[in-house]
Formats: sequence, structure tokens, C-alpha cells
Amino acid sequence: MKRWLFSFVFVILMLPFLQQCFPFITSGPLSGNYTDAKDVEFSWAKWIDGTYQKGKTDFCNDHTGFRPDLLRLNNQVDFSLFGECHAVWTVLGTHHYLYQNPYINAYYGRDFAGYKTVRERSIMLKAIQDTFARMGKTLVLVYAPNKAAFYPEYFPRDRMRDKKGVTNLEAYRQMGDSLGINQIDMNAWFISMKNTSKELLFAKQGIHWTVYGATLAGDSLMRYIERLRNIHVPHPIWSKLEHTTEPRSGDDDVQCGLNLIFPVATETFAYPVIQDVPDSGYKKPNVIYLGDSYAFKMVLTSTISRMNANCEYWGYFDDVHGVNEYKATYIHQYDWQAALDKTDCFVILYTEFNLCDLGNGFIQNAYGHYYPRKKADSTIK
Repeated sequence: MKRWLFSFVFVILMLPFLQQCFPFITSGPLSGNYTDAKDVEFSWAKWIDGTYQKGKTDFCNDHTGFRPDLLRLNNQVDFSLFGECHAVWTVLGTHHYLYQNPYINAYYGRDFAGYKTVRERSIMLKAIQDTFARMGKTLVLVYAPNKAAFYPEYFPRDRMRDKKGVTNLEAYRQMGDSLGINQIDMNAWFISMKNTSKELLFAKQGIHWTVYGATLAGDSLMRYIERLRNIHVPHPIWSKLEHTTEPRSGDDDVQCGLNLIFPVATETFAYPVIQDVPDSGYKKPNVIYLGDSYAFKMVLTSTISRMNANCEYWGYFDDVHGVNEYKATYIHQYDWQAALDKTDCFVILYTEFNLCDLGNGFIQNAYGHYYPRKKADSTIK
């Protein structure tokens, strides 16, 4: 028995080494934003300063046999027994709801940018909107929903607070109402549908709106633009829904980042079955969407791009993605001023977490482009 036990333990200990040298099983890749360390070449200079030893150690660690499987096993044990999430920002709430700390902080107003910043950016944004209007263009500011505001009752107990401070969403919404900015509060809209929607708007396993929620939001946004521009856009038909327990298109994005063996929860998702309508008799506008990952998901997974003649997504005013003809480049390598001249509508869409830096520099740069000799008035008269 001792010999058999020794042999068994020896084989188990040797398996990662054998897998590393002679791969005989293909492990599933890990999810998340990471890169495996690359191998390093030996040199006496690297040996003396220690960079060779460190590089070789990192390489061997990242390429150990069965590393993805062992990492998932470790993560599953910590999650199941201790509720610990091995992912940046991620925390486990009650009833298996997953959250990310920045969204909870935004809900409580811990990232409030201050009235001065909100006032200055709102005034500049109103000036840009007025300039667009004189050019025959439309600007719309959209507040995407926040999962933390949608499900605050399931927060982890150590994250709950009795009082909320002033939030960026409240301040921007009030300032926008005072100035007459074209804005849509989808956060309040989604909360109003919380107990009436038959389909999931937010999943336990994800941090963004579901594909169904993004499709609903995109269709409503285009109807709002139709009224502002007095046009008729062809709306794809999606009265039919496909229900499944298998999440698609990032509906379980937070869970994927945890790299677990078993799913956190089982939910029924609804995915619209899209049917296009003829374009004749309609007018599709050219639209640029500036925003965060909520805007990215809405543009790429909903029907909104089908209702645009030309559609671009500017992520955090840093990178540019074409939708109809995929392309990606950095904003500093892109003639964004010329793109503004060609577009009909410009949509700014951010969730509450990212409102502390609304526009990510676009508002200041666009204001400087259209009003090069002026500064935003810091007072509202």
C-alpha cells in the first residue's frame, strides 16, 4: 500500500512537468487581460544584474503544465469556501450577485468630481451642442444604467452604507436640465423597469447590461434621435426572442474574469432574433458614439448600427472602431475633427462609474476646437 501510494503521489507531482515537456492535453485558456511571460536569452550581463533569473522564473511559472487548470481549481476552492474573488475590483454580493468596487463607489458618490468640474464641462458641452445645431448636427448625452444602482440590495455587507453622497450622475443630470442639454437618463429608466421586465436587464454574472438590455436601449435611443432630427429610421424587427441559459456576448463577463470551474449562477437569457426591414423610404443618419464599455456593447451587440448609415465607436476618446467596416486606431492618429464634420449625430454614453471623467478629454478638446479663444464660464446666470 505504501509503494502504491508513493507511486501515485509521484505521478501526480510529475504530471505538470510531463505536460510542460510533452503536452498531451490541451487546457482551456484563461480569461482576462494578461500575457504570459516570454522566455529570456542568457547573457552574463543579465545574470549579474538578476534580470535573467527573474525572467526565467516568470517564464517557467507561466508555462508550467496544467497551469490554467490548477489556477481554476485554486480559484474555485477560494470562491466556494471563502467567497473570495481572484479578479481586480470584483466582489461577491448576496444571492451570488457579482459586483465591481468602482461601480459601488460611484453609487455612493465616493468618486464625485465636484460641482466646479461638473459645471464647467456641462457649459462647454452645451456650447458644443449649440454649435452642432447650427451645423445641422445633433448631440445627445446618455447616462447608461449602473448595476450597483439597479441591485443595491445585494451588495456585500461590508460594502453597504446608510447614507449616499452627491453623485456625478445627479449633478450632471441637474446641470443638464438647467442648461437644456439633450440628455437621456437610462439609469432611472432601467430602474423603473426592474420589477416589470420579463427579461434580464442585468445578469448576476455580468457587470454590463445584457444583450437584451443593450438592444432595448439602442432602439429607444434611435427613436429619441428621430424626434430630434425629424427623420424616420428603419427599425429592425426583434419581436421574437431566443431563451437560453448559455450567456453570450459578454453577458457573463465578470464571471469569466474569475476563471472558475463551475458557473456562479444559472440564469435564463433572452436574445433577440433580428429581422431587417427594407431601407426604402427611410433615412439613416451617420452617428459617432463616444463612451465606455457600455457604449461598446450597445454598438456591437444591439441593432443600433443597423439603423445608421455610418457608425463609429470612440472608446474613452482613446481608440476608434469602425462598425460597418471594422477598423481600429488611436484617436491621436485619427482626424477626429474631420469625422465630426461628416457625422450627423454625436452620442456621448457613459455609465455612472465613468462620469467622474465625462468625455475623457473630448469635451475640452472639442470646445477648444470650436471656441479657440474662449474659456468656459464657470458661473451660470
